[in-house]
Amino acid sequence: MVAAEGVPAGFTSRLADIGDVKLHYVIGGHGAPLLLVHGWPETWYEWRKVMPRLAQRHTVIAVDLRGFGGSQITASGYEKKALAEDLFKLMSRLGYTDTVLVGHDWGGPVTYAYAASHRDAVSQLVVVEGAPDGPWTQQRLLPLLHNPLWFFGFFQIPDYAETVLKGHEKQFLDWFYRNKGFHAVPGGFSDADIHYYESSFTRPGRFAASIQLYRTIDQDILDNTEFAKAPLTIPVLAVGARRGVGAGVAESLHPVAAKVTPVLMEGTGHFIADERPDALAEIIESFLDGKALPETWSPPESTPPAQAAQSN
Repeated sequence: MVAAEGVPAGFTSRLADIGDVKLHYVIGGHGAPLLLVHGWPETWYEWRKVMPRLAQRHTVIAVDLRGFGGSQITASGYEKKALAEDLFKLMSRLGYTDTVLVGHDWGGPVTYAYAASHRDAVSQLVVVEGAPDGPWTQQRLLPLLHNPLWFFGFFQIPDYAETVLKGHEKQFLDWFYRNKGFHAVPGGFSDADIHYYESSFTRPGRFAASIQLYRTIDQDILDNTEFAKAPLTIPVLAVGARRGVGAGVAESLHPVAAKVTPVLMEGTGHFIADERPDALAEIIESFLDGKALPETWSPPESTPPAQAAQSN
């Protein structure tokens, strides 16, 4: 057992040696395995609000990717295909040969690579506000999101961002957690949550390791182009946020998967697990149960007054 702040009741924090890297993960619940994979700039902690509900029916594993949170920093291995292999080794070590994958932001491309590399080991895939990179994203998604994704190019310059921002990582990261352009629900990130993340990413080497995700995009495009030659046949759920990647999630998955169910969440920002944890958990559970899902989800508070009066 490994000490970790913020672990939900009923879960335990652990460290697994999978060979060339040690991965930190938090596990709890009962039933078939469900692996949760975080994005940037977050860690396993982004799932803290979703985990207890999903654990009622699943053994839930929330992992830190290599270089993040409590996992080991390495000099290389941040291509999404390589990160996916880390997670496959972790699940194999835990004794799971078939799992459900859920990935947010960069966790989406990682879980896609896992499913594409180990097709008999994944039963269903959920991608939340993420997009596997390929010719399809270059042509459709990135031009639409040019301004919000200004930092992609900044991070891709070798050894630059970590040098320029040294000693100022906290101030830089604060923009992502508080910028209204990424958020729709007030209080999605509390001050304590922001402190948690900023404390994690300002530890020696952590910020520099995390932005390697952006410096491997060219290789990811090559890998995904090969994967896409044989589209996934498992059910895939694409969850987008109106104030985020939105419909671009499903658009990025159609070229690589045959059965894509899109859900667009209105009144929601990019960090869905923080802003709408109950709704996200319900959407995931309904998808796993094979229930029909609406293409557009709206929060209850957006119900027009007249309609609300009729329902009472």
